[in-house]
Amino acid sequence: MAESEIEQLRRLNQYLQDELERQRGINGEMRRAVAELARAFQESLARANDAAETGDIERVRQITYENRQAWQSYLQQIVQAATTKPQE
Repeated sequence: MAESEIEQLRRLNQYLQDELERQRGINGEMRRAVAELARAFQESLARANDAAETGDIERVRQITYENRQAWQSYLQQIVQAATTKPQE
């Protein structure tokens, strides 16, 4: 194997290791975003349930609206994490 081929393989190996670390970082961000989304949804559901049990339909509507806004924000974070470009 020529020296240039060995060097090319070393560069490829380093690139793949760097890419693996980048993917691990993205996976961590995704896990955190999904966990936060689940936590927020559970809290929102509990608040909406409490409001519904007391007959406060306006509060249920408000909580539902807030929940929709939170979902959109979390989904944007997830999409952003998933589309992060590798650093050259």
